[in-house]
Amino acid sequence: MAAAQQEAMKGAGLLEVVEAKGVIDGLDALSDGARRALMEELPEGDRTESGLREVVRSPQLQQAVGQLDHVMQSGQGRELLMSMGIPPPEGFDNMGPAAVRAFLQGIQDKADRDAMKD
Repeated sequence: MAAAQQEAMKGAGLLEVVEAKGVIDGLDALSDGARRALMEELPEGDRTESGLREVVRSPQLQQAVGQLDHVMQSGQGRELLMSMGIPPPEGFDNMGPAAVRAFLQGIQDKADRDAMKD
């Protein structure tokens, strides 16, 4: 494998980034309003702090994250970003962990832009 390809394959995938303990720690750092906004996205019977934590720990979320990671790692990341209204960052690498980093950066950039609008 060429050195450039090996370098592109370095880095964490989404399953390593979006692991339950780290997400729960992140939830704890959110404001009450932000946690309430997240809970509003849950099914009606699960709109509690414990329901939110349960979803984060669920095998279904891990499976969904794994599928998203596969899409990013398999070269379909550009299409995914564009379908979400997130312009791919300059120099976007369409495969591997570099695509995962760009995906996460794109989400952060969009959240920052949306926050400025509010």
